[in-house]
Amino acid sequence: MSSPLPGDAPLTLPATLTIKNILAVQELILDFLNKNTTTVLDIDEEAQIDLSFVQLVTAARKQAEMKAGRVLLARPATGDLYDVLKRGGFLDDMTPEAAHFWLHQETN
Repeated sequence: MSSPLPGDAPLTLPATLTIKNILAVQELILDFLNKNTTTVLDIDEEAQIDLSFVQLVTAARKQAEMKAGRVLLARPATGDLYDVLKRGGFLDDMTPEAAHFWLHQETN
């Protein structure tokens, strides 16, 4: 998966990405995916995030791939997103593709 390009469509997400509003966030992301081949998720570094958001992003990536699209992060995971990934075990034994997606680490 490549890094965001200048023409890629950004989607600025709300500052709260938790179970409390995950259905609204899901609707926002799915609507955007239906209108764009590439979706770049712009997540505020101070956003409140829980595991439901990580699950939603994982599902959105799979949905985009089925339609020959892609989902990217505007910048590497930091703050709550990084903490949720760490606590959830997502950073343990990451595949190169997952490390590139979540942390923007280069793949060999």
